[in-house]
Amino acid sequence: MEEKTPREIAEIVESTMRQFNSAMKRRETLIIRIGAQTAQIIRASMIGLILLMIAMFTLLTILLTDMGDIIQRLDEVSSHMKQINQNIMLVAENMTGVKQSVDLVKISINHVDEHVKVMRLMNVSVGKISDNMLKINDNINYININIASLNDHVDMMRADLSQMSYQFTGLNSQLGAMGHNVDRMAAPMKMFPFPR
Repeated sequence: MEEKTPREIAEIVESTMRQFNSAMKRRETLIIRIGAQTAQIIRASMIGLILLMIAMFTLLTILLTDMGDIIQRLDEVSSHMKQINQNIMLVAENMTGVKQSVDLVKISINHVDEHVKVMRLMNVSVGKISDNMLKINDNINYININIASLNDHVDMMRADLSQMSYQFTGLNSQLGAMGHNVDRMAAPMKMFPFPR
């Protein structure tokens, strides 16, 4: 094996260094390219996540607004139910008044029967009959007043029931809108491969 001269050794070292520099430049170029692609992927992912979060917050805001509308409708329905309950209690009171008036009429008629039987006390009986007839008339007027009040309360109940029906119609439409919004909110989740 012959020994190499210093010039040949220098050429070999220089060739090796050139190859080493070329490899290092290629490596640096690859690192820069990989870094740029990674940064691009991260940037696109962040933009996608931000857009998804904005959509979620928008849908949550719509959902909360719909829930507020439904709660308001339920409060109005509850108020009408209380009004109907009060009207039913007033009707019950009026019915009690009507019963008492009918009982008073019956008592007055019984008194008239008793006075008719006693012929000897005709003058006194005629006066009492007249008084009892006036009481009967007053009691019949009272019955008429109670019946008119009863009709008023029944009309108020009818109006409240109509209002309550309208409120339930609004509530149904709000629930339908809420279901639609929930479906819209769940739509982005269908892109992910989650089990259903």
